[in-house]
Amino acid sequence: MTLHDSKKSLSRKIQFLVLVMIASIISILLHELGHCIFYWLQGIPAAMSLTKEFPLKDITVTQHAIGCAGGPLANIFQIVIAYWLYQRDKVNPRIKKFLAALILANAFYFIVISLSVLLKRSGGELEDAANLVGLSYLYVVGLFAILTCTILYLWVTRNGIKTSVKNGACFLVLLIAYFAMLIGLWSIDSELFWHKFPTIQIDDGRLYNEHLHK
Repeated sequence: MTLHDSKKSLSRKIQFLVLVMIASIISILLHELGHCIFYWLQGIPAAMSLTKEFPLKDITVTQHAIGCAGGPLANIFQIVIAYWLYQRDKVNPRIKKFLAALILANAFYFIVISLSVLLKRSGGELEDAANLVGLSYLYVVGLFAILTCTILYLWVTRNGIKTSVKNGACFLVLLIAYFAMLIGLWSIDSELFWHKFPTIQIDDGRLYNEHLHK
């Protein structure tokens, strides 16, 4: 490989990294929209910021759990639609690149949220959603792990990507970049926007958006 080819390869990788970051922001917004839709379907007014959904009135535990389920289901929906469109023959190559980035962005969400839950030993919204069907949040983490492995397996095999140290390193760089972007976006969002939404109470005594009282 010549120096020129090496530079072109690096440029393509940087471009794809930027595309993954853009797709990640879109996937996060769609995740929060999924929460809101599940609240709206219950007749509960809700709004969203960049990284968080906000019911706008007091809710029950069940209503909260249903709202919590909307986010992860939105991620799964994105993956299914993106894979379906990606496999179509007449899709524009540029659109295919974005669909690839969107698939990876959602896979990264499942990886990061699962690791976060395991490290905190608290299920958060996953625990509330799992309680709807009487499951421990650990079952949901396991489901996410299976789903992530399936996504990545299909991605690697259907695109003929070789499993190598180099490709593994590229994947790790993308994952770290996603995590850094997520933390940055969450920090900005919490500082600038969360205080604009009301604190509401869940009927088991918990407060939602309670940082307003700190």
